[in-house]
Order: sequence, then C-alpha cells, then structure tokens
Amino acid sequence: MLNKRVLTILNVLILVASFAVIVRAQEAPYRLNDKEVKRVMAQLKKDTGRIRKSFDSSLDRSRLNDSNREDDINRFLKHYEDATERLYSRFKDNKSVGADVEAVLDGANEIDRFMTRRLASERAERDWDAVRHDLRQLAEAYNVSWRWWSTD
Repeated sequence: MLNKRVLTILNVLILVASFAVIVRAQEAPYRLNDKEVKRVMAQLKKDTGRIRKSFDSSLDRSRLNDSNREDDINRFLKHYEDATERLYSRFKDNKSVGADVEAVLDGANEIDRFMTRRLASERAERDWDAVRHDLRQLAEAYNVSWRWWSTD
C-alpha cells in the first residue's frame, strides 16, 4: 500500500515537472542563432547601401535638392550608416550588444520620419521597406523594443 502511494506521488511530481517544462518552453521567445543574425546583418548592410543610392537619386530630383533639409537628411543617413557599420564590426568581433542595435534603430528613426511623409521616390520607399524588415528582425534577435514599425 505504501509503495503504491509513493508511486502515485512520484507520478504526480513527474507530471507537474513535465508541465512546467512545457509552459516554460512556450514562454521562451524565439531567438535567431548567430548564423541567422549574421545573414540579417549582411542583408541589412546590402539594403543600407541600396537605400543610400535611392535617397541620393530621390533627393537630387526633389524640391529639397541643395536645401538645408537635404543636408539634414544626409546627416541622418550618415549617422544611421555609421551605427550600422559599427554594429556589423562589433558583431564580427563577438562584441555586439542590444545597445548597438538601439543605436542603429535610433539612427533609422529620423529616416523613417522622413519616409512617412512620402517625400522620397517609390524606389526609395521600397528600399526603405526592405531596411525596415531587416531592422525588425535585428531588433527581435537582440530583444530590443522598436516602437515605430507598426505600419509595416
């Protein structure tokens, strides 16, 4: 009788422990592995180069050409490009952290404000959408909050 009771208690404990493991596994956020993060960063680097060309072309043909606003936009883009390059370099050295990703997102924020005003060409908008997709994946990989992607 005692053996039966001990066996029943043991089975209940195993069941409870199994349930706890299942619940914890479901709560754990999806995290990209390093190989996937490297792929996202390489795509981001490529898309960043593409958006630079699109912006230059779009601004040269806009009413903003040779204006202070064009200078501001170019400064925002340069800040974003520098932050992206710094993140990529630190990732290659296994030193990248969430703060590096936040710096990239902060740099991208001003560009995004410009893009939401639809002051760029369709090509630039398409290229920026690709960058936003890359940035979303990067933010999720580093578990960094990014509040301005809701229109994606």
